[in-house]
Formats: sequence, structure tokens, C-alpha cells
Amino acid sequence: NARLMKQLNRQAVLSAIRDRGPISRVELAALTGLSQPAVTAIVRDLLDLGLVEEKGLGQSSGGRPPIMLLFNPAARFVLAACLEGERLWGGLADLSGALQVEAEGVLPPDPHDPARSVCDFLQGLIDRSGVEASRLAAVAVGVPGIAHTEGTVSHAPSLGWWQEVPLRDRLRQCFGVPVVVENDVNLMALGEYFQGAGVGVANLALMHVSEGIGAGILIDGNLFRGARNAAGEVGYLPLGPLSPRRPQDFGLFELHYSSRAIRQQLQAALPEAPGDDGRPVRRLRELAEAGLPWARSLFGDALRHWAHAVASITCILNPELVLLAGDAVDCGREGLSEVNRIVADLVPDPPEIRFAVLGSRAALTGAVAMALSLADENAYGIEADQ
Repeated sequence: NARLMKQLNRQAVLSAIRDRGPISRVELAALTGLSQPAVTAIVRDLLDLGLVEEKGLGQSSGGRPPIMLLFNPAARFVLAACLEGERLWGGLADLSGALQVEAEGVLPPDPHDPARSVCDFLQGLIDRSGVEASRLAAVAVGVPGIAHTEGTVSHAPSLGWWQEVPLRDRLRQCFGVPVVVENDVNLMALGEYFQGAGVGVANLALMHVSEGIGAGILIDGNLFRGARNAAGEVGYLPLGPLSPRRPQDFGLFELHYSSRAIRQQLQAALPEAPGDDGRPVRRLRELAEAGLPWARSLFGDALRHWAHAVASITCILNPELVLLAGDAVDCGREGLSEVNRIVADLVPDPPEIRFAVLGSRAALTGAVAMALSLADENAYGIEADQ
């Protein structure tokens, strides 16, 4: 219908300006296949909306030099946030992906409305930035659990969210814009793919070791979520001593080999020692390097089981690259070499295995990228203005 065609034509022109600018109206018509009058009318609308700016003159082909057009990334903004335990952090970015405001906060438990604190935190980012809320184009939030297609979150033990929490609907109510809720490790994989150790690698997996253990999977440059959005929940792999588990428990693998599990074993072995300063894997590695037999045994056991998880991922997905992220990077270069050696012994065609490089910024980078993609799909909120 006419409305849909108008929207598609407008989006085609805007995308061409964003990707090819500075560009003239004549060049836009040739590139999009639209008539000159149609391009002129669309550009006029985009100028009125602030999404496009006129910047300088181009080369003349014999007549008046054309006015060149540029995309204005400051016309709209997106919000991105990541949750982990009692901590959340996020930022406000313009349409180029440049973060304008960043902040951290505390996520207090609220059994009656667990999404309320997320809304308050994101609203605080808008307030701090001083931009008009009407310029918000999209929101993306990463969660340490299963993010379902309908925008609910479940099986997030570090958040205490066992039953499905309608996070996307609550955020839509708060902000009135498109919202995407995604697993945090999926966002880390996206972040590393766009700006980190996975740039240019279309088939990769990222295994993140923290309070739990999860994996993000990219196939042909796209996130693989599985039939029920639970692909990558490697924390539930049957690795480690078998023991009964309740539905609300951590998975078997992460129960024994996550950072939380390693911290508990360190505290049991050294009850009088100072704390691990939030880096239990590094502390364990240092004790192993100091020659303590129990530490060497525990460290080797963790590395072996991490390698078994990577081997399992490799046998099923055959990725080109596997990235170790989170506290796993604290195993050091020798630990990484050991993981590579074990995987090479277990599978016939092992992938390259290396450390992720973005650290805690990976999930936020991925969240910004996903928010920008959602904003682009929805034409940066143009239709809401019409």
C-alpha cells in the first residue's frame, strides 16, 4: 500500500545517505531508483526531522554545484544496558554508536516488579544526558538468563528470576519505543564480532565464565538462539561430578567450574586468607604457580573441564574461532595453551581458541549494536513522528 511504499522509500534514501554520504540528491535518485521529485520530497522530510543535514557543495557537472547531504547521528539516540547479579550498567549512544553517557547502578531485588529498577536506571541515563526523551529510538537490554522471543526472561539465577519476567513489555510501557531483550553472553559475542577479537569471523562461539557459564554463538554472522532461545546454555552441560539438582539450581557444569564455584573452593581451602578481590580464577592460578599441590590440582581440573565444554561446542557447531571471556581470561597464557592442547587431543579439527579482548564492555558494545539495528529496522522512529 501507499503508506508502506512511502516508508520503504524513505528508509532506502536514509540508508543511502548514512552509508554513502556526503551524497547529492541526483546521486540518491540514481542509487535508489526513485524519481528526482520523490527523492527531493523525502530529503525535505528527513531534513525537517533532523536525521539529515546539508553540508557543503559537491563537484559541478556543468551547472550549479549540488548540495551534499550527510546523516546526522545526533538526531536520535538509543539506550543499552546489561544486568548481572545486583549490578547493572549501561549507556546512551547516538546513531553512530558513540556512547554519550555511561553509568553503573545497583539492581535491588523486587519480587513484585523486578523490571522497575531497570526502567529507573535507563530513565536516569536520559536525565543525565539532558537530551529530549522524544528522541529515543530503541532500547536493548542484556540479561544473564534465557531471553525468550516474546521478550520475557527466565532461568536467570544470578538475578533470582526463575519464573518468566515480562521485561520487554515493562520497558515498552516505560519508554514507548521498540525494545529488544537478549541473553548477555549473546551480546558479548556480538560485541567481540563487531569491535573485538572476533572481527571478520562469521562463525564463532564465545564461552563466558563468571557467576555462571554461558556461550554466545554466531553462525554466518548471525546470532544462533535455538528453537526455544536457549542455545548456548552450556552451564547445563553434564560436566563434573553428578549430583541431584532442582529446577532452580545452577547447571551441573557451572555448579562446579564457574567463578562462583572456584571462589567457594578457595574459601574452603583458605578460610583465613584475604578475599579474592573479585578475581578467583586469577587467585587460583597464582596459588597453582606458587606450587601448592591442591591449587595445581584444582586449577588443572577447571582448565580440563573448560576444554571439554569447548570440545563439545566444537563437535556440534564446528566454529572457526572460540573465545574465552569473563574470568576465564585470568587463567593466563599457559592456561589458554593447556585448553588448546586438550581440545586438540579431543577433536579432529580444532578451532582457534583465544581470549576475548573487550572485557566487561563486550556486552554493552553488543547491546548498542543491537539497539541500533532495531532502530534502523524501525526507521529511527520516523513513523512515530508522522
